[in-house]
Amino acid sequence: MQRAVICAALLAGAPAAAEVTLSDVLSTRGLDGFVTADRLPEPVAPTLAQGKGVWEGTCMACHGGNKATGAPKITATKTWQPRIAQGLPTLIDHATQGFVGKTYTEMPARGGNRDLSDAEIAAAVTFMVWASGGEAEAQTFIEKNKE
Repeated sequence: MQRAVICAALLAGAPAAAEVTLSDVLSTRGLDGFVTADRLPEPVAPTLAQGKGVWEGTCMACHGGNKATGAPKITATKTWQPRIAQGLPTLIDHATQGFVGKTYTEMPARGGNRDLSDAEIAAAVTFMVWASGGEAEAQTFIEKNKE
């Protein structure tokens, strides 16, 4: 009986969970532990929202913090900064065509998912840049590429 009263009180008076923002997740090393989509902010821009879904379905396995792959962890601004400086077209090309990095880590073409369209890949890369310290670059890219 006591548990039921406590649960009812908590549910009735529980404040809504605070919405996660970019400033909550960005840091030089990124979020602690493996990053899943529910730990990231919900973007407003449709391209970024689509990108988050693609990231969750394909990219998260490596870019969520799987150290064995050598993929830059989403939200880790220090590792993303030099990549973002290359520009989104270059990053999208690497994701689309595949890429072998300096330490011989491989980004497989289309993230290993042949079914992804070019637009989905672009959206996922733009989302990762946005969620890793490149908010301005992502927004600029979206504006320049509106149809």
